[in-house]
Amino acid sequence: MKQLLLPTAMSALALLAACSSGEHGPGGGASDTASEAATGVMSEAAMAEENAGFTSEIRELAFDPVSQLPRAPASAASRSECAGQVIDAKSAAARAVAGAGWGVTGEAKVGDYQLVSFAGSFEPGTSGSCFVSKGNVGVFEGTTLRAVAYAGSGSKETIGRIQPFGKDGARIWHGDIVPAPIADIRRSAQGLVIGKLAAEEQTCGGSVPTINEMPITRARKELIAGGWSPVNHGTPDDRIDEREQALAQLGVTEVDSCSGTGFGYCSFDYRKGKAKLGVTTVGDNEDPSVSNYGVQCD
Repeated sequence: MKQLLLPTAMSALALLAACSSGEHGPGGGASDTASEAATGVMSEAAMAEENAGFTSEIRELAFDPVSQLPRAPASAASRSECAGQVIDAKSAAARAVAGAGWGVTGEAKVGDYQLVSFAGSFEPGTSGSCFVSKGNVGVFEGTTLRAVAYAGSGSKETIGRIQPFGKDGARIWHGDIVPAPIADIRRSAQGLVIGKLAAEEQTCGGSVPTINEMPITRARKELIAGGWSPVNHGTPDDRIDEREQALAQLGVTEVDSCSGTGFGYCSFDYRKGKAKLGVTTVGDNEDPSVSNYGVQCD
């Protein structure tokens, strides 16, 4: 992960330059974290990040404590080609981001902070998919920007969007064609920290283990162990679709439907009391992997 060399007073200008050029996230000049670890000396920006109460435990993601929203790159106009990835701004902070020309991709409230994810490039793919890049997460108090989270220039990750996570957190998803979660933002004693994915999420229906990217046969075992009961949608003989038949033959009778085109999505249903859990997998292999889930409570 890259660390900024510029003092905090100048980091906003570096942020503007970097984002306008489209090269990478906030901050132009950088020094390797490995060098800091070897010398035991933190860069001024890293110290500013920590002093501001915003830290990251993830090597490829960082906070930059800035107070000025970066100008959107020209490529942000491509958001019109991926309308499904851009949301209507709800908070005043998100409206400010949209007003600066960025595509707003998510909002979440964490403690006193309003988080807004936004991106500057949207490339449409097949079957309604989209590759989202030049993404960031703005941290606001009201409409005052306190920091921006970003992926470093050498990072393999991209920030696509955030979603509320649990009772008081946010989950960061990458911007690939098939999105997956990469990190969580949670409160710390000083402010906010970017950390590893939590082992489970607390929902209105109780805890749900983190099952993203697990094969469905393994994911269902985790869910059953957590008190979620598969909803039986019928035996293999009850099915017309070949993929549904194959999954039911594996004992995964909670499969509800499968798409015969595109990315081969399948949906699965579980219950715990009055709560309903829907799971989606991607891929047309025998044991497809979980791409997303959602809980509804009556």
